[in-house]
Amino acid sequence: MTYPGAPATYRLADALFLIGHDEFTGKPHVAVDRLECGLAGAALAELMFEGRIVLDAGGIAAVDPRLWQEPLTDLLITEILRRGGAHPARLWIRYLRTQLNINERVGTRLVSAGVLRREQGKLIGRAVRWPAVDPNQAASPRVRLTAMLMHSPVTELDPGTLLLASLAEAVGLATHVIDPQVGNRVHECRRMLPAQLDGLLGAVIGALDVSTTTVRR
Repeated sequence: MTYPGAPATYRLADALFLIGHDEFTGKPHVAVDRLECGLAGAALAELMFEGRIVLDAGGIAAVDPRLWQEPLTDLLITEILRRGGAHPARLWIRYLRTQLNINERVGTRLVSAGVLRREQGKLIGRAVRWPAVDPNQAASPRVRLTAMLMHSPVTELDPGTLLLASLAEAVGLATHVIDPQVGNRVHECRRMLPAQLDGLLGAVIGALDVSTTTVRR
């Protein structure tokens, strides 16, 4: 299941991953730790859109334990069920970053779909790159998001598009890859988010603050 209003081939985390990487070089447009926070939030949002989890008083809780035969989200729901209770969303975002390697898992999902290639640097310490098989296809989430922000009132955008724009801005992608003409409209997206998605975005921003502090130390 894709996020509301998405191209049929892209889920929310996939769209953010593609916006976050150069389609030719496969390099990320922002620091990987920041992108990872956004991807973790996007992956949790996929479960929320599918009605498999809820965010209640800042905590993530599973409400539908069924597996949907989608490897990444099935893994997440299994982990949430295994740990039980309603743990804070910010802790889940950190867990997805540091323990489940969310960047690698989303990238691998796109490789399996034939959208990207995974290229491992040959020298020790060289980062993985994710160049597109078809650059035009990989650029489509960014092109679509820009077009919707440019031509549709923010009040008419679906929750998935609102959250994608808000996550892109939160991790620092808006100034890199989204047309400056729609910069102000990106800022407006958060105020239109439903309460649960706004809470999830807040948890992502909180995780970003912690991540940035840790890196600076």
